[in-house]
Amino acid sequence: MKRFLLASLLIAASAALALNAESVEGIQGLYRYKLANGLEVYAYRDDAVPLARVEIVFRAGAISQSPESAGLFRLYERMLLRGSKGRPCSSGAKAALASLGAAEWKGGAGTERSEYWISLPSSKAKEGIAFWAGIFASPSLDETCLEAEKEAVTEEIRAQASDPDSIYEAGFSKRLFSKYPWRRDPEGSEKAVGGATLASLKAAVEPWLVPNNAALFVGGNVDPEEVRAAAEAAFGSWAAGPDPWAKGLPPNPRLGVPRPTWLIVPDSSMPEGEGRIEVRYRGPDIASDPASSYAADVWSSLVAPPDGRFKSALGANVPKLAVESIVANYVSQRDGGWISLSSFFDVDSAAPAVERARAFKERVRGYEITAMKSDKSYFSELDYAQARERLLDDRATVSDTAEGMVGNLAFWWATASIEYYAGYPAAIGKIGAKEVSAFLDTYVMRNLEVVALRMNPIDIEREKRNFASSGFQTVDASNAFWWQK
Repeated sequence: MKRFLLASLLIAASAALALNAESVEGIQGLYRYKLANGLEVYAYRDDAVPLARVEIVFRAGAISQSPESAGLFRLYERMLLRGSKGRPCSSGAKAALASLGAAEWKGGAGTERSEYWISLPSSKAKEGIAFWAGIFASPSLDETCLEAEKEAVTEEIRAQASDPDSIYEAGFSKRLFSKYPWRRDPEGSEKAVGGATLASLKAAVEPWLVPNNAALFVGGNVDPEEVRAAAEAAFGSWAAGPDPWAKGLPPNPRLGVPRPTWLIVPDSSMPEGEGRIEVRYRGPDIASDPASSYAADVWSSLVAPPDGRFKSALGANVPKLAVESIVANYVSQRDGGWISLSSFFDVDSAAPAVERARAFKERVRGYEITAMKSDKSYFSELDYAQARERLLDDRATVSDTAEGMVGNLAFWWATASIEYYAGYPAAIGKIGAKEVSAFLDTYVMRNLEVVALRMNPIDIEREKRNFASSGFQTVDASNAFWWQK
């Protein structure tokens, strides 16, 4: 009788625990829990290898900055991961990770999320969960190492300000997102970082790093219920805070620029005789227009084939393009999506770069995008089927391992939602010519572009009169960033 009662109690306890779990429809092996403090916990079971990835992610980063706090999320991150209680400014976090046998670890504040993860033996998953709880549920920031970390972040900002890729990207962001460009810049400004105090740092960042604005992802050879129990034990006492998104953030305007904008970007790392043309438009934001984001993805896959009509037409009508380098894509973001069309080209005095840039832009917008909207034969039903298949194949490749799946899930949780990710195959299955045409009409035909030429300074010097007389703005280390005039 005692054994029977004990068995009954165990069954009842298991049933009660099972009620806490929710398998996520459309993602086999993924289970979701929610702690009383609002922390979402996701356990993804994949027994292929005896490893686990433990990741915590927040919907916060550059997107939640102001001009006065730009860069403080990066500074806070360094303060957290450098010190430990009783050992400020040490490598306490690294030492603790080494003791867990962590194979890899990474943490950082990005554009729209702050994420921190470790890869370690699955037998140590519980300890990995406790490690992140010790960092975030009980943060330890010490005044004594603030100045050292401010200097380290300032050095990163200075390095970014001299990096050709960062200069190029900042030139686009300063124009496409001119109302809130600091939301696209996790590194921030020297002024904001240099003026930070421990009090201002905590005031700017800690309201966003609360359990009700976070998710814990654990994937690999793990038991979902053990993950839940470990998360409850480690994070259960972490107090929730006011919802930092309750008031919302004013969105970036859908219209990126009030008029077509032309940029010339000198880059000594570019080989002499080779240039790059890129046209960018503001694209759909998942927060405000998720339907168009699906159409944007399908469109970017439709124009991807190297022998397709789109790339063939550009190569035939714009001189000296490197056709194999033509790329058209859409970057998914919560509040900052954009569309890019680009190609490398051979610099040739017989075909000035200014004319090449205008021809590229006009061929893309005035001919090909217009034809995609008006010519029903531009893309066939087979083209659509193959485009959807490529998107799903890419998704499967990224999520082929537990580590890849956890990273992918964390990105989509922060950028959109797990439901967005889970419902993606069904959503793109409904995208056809009508939806793609509507997307192109809204985000290209009714929008305006920023066009950039990226070239070696020697090549630019040869054509400087053309650039000066054609309305091109020079973007360089002196004016690329939002915090520069």
